[in-house]
Amino acid sequence: MADTEHVRDMIRAARPWFPREDIDQILPAIESILESGWLILGEHTDAFERAFRQYVGTQHAVAVSSCSAALQIAFRFFGVKGREVILPTNNFPGDVSALLYEGGIPVLADMDPYTFCMDTDDALRRITPQTAGIVVVHLGGLVYPDIDRIREVCEERGLFLIEDVAHAHGAAMGNRKAGSLAHAGCFSFYPTKIMTTGTGGMITTDNEKLARYAQSVRHHGQGKRREDFVEMGSDWCMTEMHAVLGRSQLARLDETVAYRNQLVEWYRQGLGDADWITIPRYPAEFRHAYYKLPTIVGEDVNRDLLRRILEDEYQIQNGTIYDPPCHLQLALQSTLGLQRGAYPKAERGLARQLCPPVHATVTRDQVAAVVEAMQSTIDRCRTS
Repeated sequence: MADTEHVRDMIRAARPWFPREDIDQILPAIESILESGWLILGEHTDAFERAFRQYVGTQHAVAVSSCSAALQIAFRFFGVKGREVILPTNNFPGDVSALLYEGGIPVLADMDPYTFCMDTDDALRRITPQTAGIVVVHLGGLVYPDIDRIREVCEERGLFLIEDVAHAHGAAMGNRKAGSLAHAGCFSFYPTKIMTTGTGGMITTDNEKLARYAQSVRHHGQGKRREDFVEMGSDWCMTEMHAVLGRSQLARLDETVAYRNQLVEWYRQGLGDADWITIPRYPAEFRHAYYKLPTIVGEDVNRDLLRRILEDEYQIQNGTIYDPPCHLQLALQSTLGLQRGAYPKAERGLARQLCPPVHATVTRDQVAAVVEAMQSTIDRCRTS
């Protein structure tokens, strides 16, 4: 799997993977697009959308310019203006800003410290008569475990449910794929994601009205004729070149997810006896996509010092998932009016989270090098 020809000395926290044979197929397709002069909303976008909806198992898939665009379109369709939407604080700030751009009111929920997904009980307690819907995030590539429970509540109360699938391409619960489990799924194809189009996004849904609405507003609200504009939209199209990359990456997706799971098993083997780190396990019916491998370091470990030593001395990047959480992000604090202590589970859990490198260009030898570096460094990072 790993394309070691292109792996640099730094073991990076994330890296896209385009094998040479795929590049050799991509370049002629892009050349033909440039020669044609048809750069958006053409045959390649159609083919990517068709393949993606078939893979996910929804009736519709609409390609857009980013996951943020996908979320804004969904929020606008569901009418969030002036209404509350519940979403996790352990989240990318772009989810909150997309909601704010559409006039919605963010209501943050705390985190389950074991799965790093939203705390379901806390989220449900926050439903009020002003609630329009809920956004769940498949953190790190794990399908939100309570998706069925929360969907039933949403259906009973007339709320929309959106999946943020930015981390979970190829993830599944049983035979149901992430992106097919709610009223809408919003995917990201940012360069660090499990599959990438350079930048881009996708909306998946069984709601034909949402799909038609998204197809219109992604191109300024255009109607059936080029001259007619029937909705307030924006420039949210995916280019034909990006769609070519997406089709290539989608064809590799199952292979990529399987390899990420293999990397995690190698980490489990190498760190299984360590008393200072825990790698959570999940029920067999979950197909974890492992966009990230969230581990939990002991309370006596200085996580930030460990990360710094690994990068500075060993050239190994280790990430985290959304630390600090949304309510502590400077850009959002004045808007949300929340302070430290508001979401104690997220604050405590994220401070102990560490994500070693897991992506398609990491080799087995590099996993061994990461494990060895961690074991060699840990005594320097204990706080007592």
